[in-house]
Amino acid sequence: MKRLILTLTIGLALQATTAYAQFDPHPEGIDYSEDFRGQFHFSPKTEWMNDVNALMYHDGKYHMIYQWGKKIRHGGYATSEDLLHWKDEGVALIPQDSFLHKEAVRNVSGSQVYSGSGVVVSGDVAEKITGSPKEAMVAIYTGTKCGTCLAWSNDGGKSWHDYKANPVANPTGGTSPRDPCVFLYEPTNTWILAIFEGGTTFYGSKDLVNWERLSNVGFGYECPDVFELPLDGDEKNTKWVLQDANGAYLVGQFDGEQFVKEQDPLVMDMGRDFYAAQTFFRPNLPGDALIQIAWNDCWNGGVGEKNWERNATFPVVVGLVTHDGRMRITRTPIKAIEQLYEGEPTILSGATLREGENLLEGITSKTFDMTAEFDLEGTTAKSIDFQIAQVKFKYDITEQRMCVGLPGGKVHRVPGVSKDLTLKPSEDGMLEIRMLVDWAQLEVFSAGGMFSASYHLGFTPDDSTIDLSATGGEVKLVSLVFNEVDSIWPERNGE
Repeated sequence: MKRLILTLTIGLALQATTAYAQFDPHPEGIDYSEDFRGQFHFSPKTEWMNDVNALMYHDGKYHMIYQWGKKIRHGGYATSEDLLHWKDEGVALIPQDSFLHKEAVRNVSGSQVYSGSGVVVSGDVAEKITGSPKEAMVAIYTGTKCGTCLAWSNDGGKSWHDYKANPVANPTGGTSPRDPCVFLYEPTNTWILAIFEGGTTFYGSKDLVNWERLSNVGFGYECPDVFELPLDGDEKNTKWVLQDANGAYLVGQFDGEQFVKEQDPLVMDMGRDFYAAQTFFRPNLPGDALIQIAWNDCWNGGVGEKNWERNATFPVVVGLVTHDGRMRITRTPIKAIEQLYEGEPTILSGATLREGENLLEGITSKTFDMTAEFDLEGTTAKSIDFQIAQVKFKYDITEQRMCVGLPGGKVHRVPGVSKDLTLKPSEDGMLEIRMLVDWAQLEVFSAGGMFSASYHLGFTPDDSTIDLSATGGEVKLVSLVFNEVDSIWPERNGE
């Protein structure tokens, strides 16, 4: 039986409607040159970065709200004109228990800002929330000790405001239910909210304020995301995907009320440090691509960063293909990365990998994009070996598996999630491996994007050596393209 969730107001809801410019808590002099600071991966100037929460395109810019602040979670805020070069805009959403100076106006509801999502609205929906039909960005988040809350901006993110009657749903005295993901179900022009609540619970609304419970799926741990994709590029055959914070996902059908799975769960990224991925709100997003960004961490204890902690993954395009009788997510770095390439590429072909011989001898870099294709048909080697600075990892040819030797540190594990690093070559024995390498980030892609693995690593800061060889025999290298990647930070480029 459906039940109606009426708009609720409790004591912690803040009734602020005055203009407020985002607060910049960062000191002067941050130039993004610290050890382990990613040069083409977003990170905040200072303090702690956590889950990516709201990804929106508005007024010619891409907007990202993310959890910020180690002791108390806030809504950190960044913008970009190209999905590459990000500007840290400070903190947009400041909760009631903020540790920031009193000059930072507590401008949103709840004790802390826990994860959520973002949408762009106009007309009647915007007017109900903001008082004006003007197009606005709306962040939907969990205000702890409050519930599902709205914060809005209709001046391009210059100021953010608390909705006057928070919470709009899921009232809580603690932190659960949490992590609302809101999207527009276009066939009925209905807003859908998916939230971590005994699995994933779906709610529906016409105005983002009054919510009706629709259904529940016994799947998912934290930070759900829901999206529709054409299968194998066929726009007439689309499927819905429900994913959780660990990158586990279901593929099936969604009719505006219920999600029905069509196969058992799979996992979209096999690395240790992929968590809470979100996709951009789509109706007004330029182009047809579905863009995803995740938190590049999984509570691994860090790598020794100073001034700030943690970062985001590089943006990828998400797709859906059929492989071995199953529908599989693909993740592919956005093509715009080519705009960051500097200098001439290194191109090799027809070479042979051998034990004790570094095929990349003389090539040094700490930031690069490299794609190599190997012919494993008839190979005598046991593994293809990579070494970046002091970190060694390999592709085990016998076991058909990526093996990454990682430094120590705690790993956040959730029961029921298995990350399988099995990677099979194609039927004709070909294997392509692409890797994005940054000062403390490694992202590996293969099998047309069906395989990806994201890691947050402590590469030795003053070591830019690279090694590619083989163990136990020879491997044919069909081709290799190596591009150095420039820094996205204007402070590093003297701008």
